[in-house]
Amino acid sequence: MPLKPRLATALRANLLLFAVSTGAAALPCLGLILMFGMNEAGMPASAYLGGLLLVAGVITLVVRGHARRAFEDADLARKVQVYEKPPFGASIAGDCAQPWLVQLHLELRGLQCRD
Repeated sequence: MPLKPRLATALRANLLLFAVSTGAAALPCLGLILMFGMNEAGMPASAYLGGLLLVAGVITLVVRGHARRAFEDADLARKVQVYEKPPFGASIAGDCAQPWLVQLHLELRGLQCRD
C-alpha cells in the first residue's frame, strides 16, 4: 500500500533532517572523543551512540525552530502562500529572506512547494 503524498513528503523531510543532523553531530562528538582520549578509557559504544543521537536530536530541534520562525516571518510578510485544497502545496516568493528554511518547514508539515 503506497503512502499518501503528504505523509511521504513529511516522512522524507523529517528523515533527511535527522540524517543531516546526525552527520553534523558526528564531527564534534568525534572531536571530543579524540581530544579527551575517551576512546581509550573503555567506555561502551552505546554511550558514544547515545551522545551522538542526543546531539543530533538537539540540532534537529534547533533547525526545526528556526524553520518555523522563518515561515512565520514569511507568512507575516506575505511571501508564502499555502493552498488548503488538493493538491496541497505552497508557493514561496522569489524575494523571501530565507526560502530554504520556509520550504523545510512546509515539507516537514507534508506540503510540497510549487515552482
